[in-house]
Amino acid sequence: INYDIYRSSRVVVLAVMGLGAMYMMHLLAQDWTRIRPIQGITTLAGQASNALNLQSITNLAGQIPNLAGQIPNLASQASAALNLQRGKRSTLRGQRIPSSKQPPVPAIDWKRILARDPFECLQSLICQLMSGAEAHSSEAELLMDFLESSLEMAPAKIGRAFSRGLALRGRSERCYDEYPFCLYSAKTMLRILSWFSETNSPPVNEE
Repeated sequence: INYDIYRSSRVVVLAVMGLGAMYMMHLLAQDWTRIRPIQGITTLAGQASNALNLQSITNLAGQIPNLAGQIPNLASQASAALNLQRGKRSTLRGQRIPSSKQPPVPAIDWKRILARDPFECLQSLICQLMSGAEAHSSEAELLMDFLESSLEMAPAKIGRAFSRGLALRGRSERCYDEYPFCLYSAKTMLRILSWFSETNSPPVNEE
């Protein structure tokens, strides 16, 4: 009987932990829709750059005699396309945008999510991603880019998860030791996040 009680209690605890993580991902998904459009812009920039390069090659083939006069214009076009294609990371790390032209950083309400994440799954997700988990995932890349751009404004718990992930580079499984109450892998949490985002559910007012 005692074993049955223990097993039932364990199932209940696991279910509660799972629901807690699901709710955290639901809250994150509400803010995620403000960040995901950046990914679309980057993709369009790459497509525009490819089209520009193809058009330039075609024009050059038929206008070789006028090449000397076109060099400054072509150089300007190539530079603009390259700047678009490099994406957010090169901008963040080496090319500061003047403050008068710098776009506002999309907001994720970290404090609200942390307050409703008792099992620390958000911190586990950040730790796993920064340690190298899901390195080929576009969603992971997008979240890491955002973290890099807004870490100074994030709560201390987010900063710690970020730092621990970097310290555990290549050892993502160690993040489970850092945040033992969250049983989800980064891959699973990103799938849940993507699913919630695609449902386009309206934000819930929890005042």
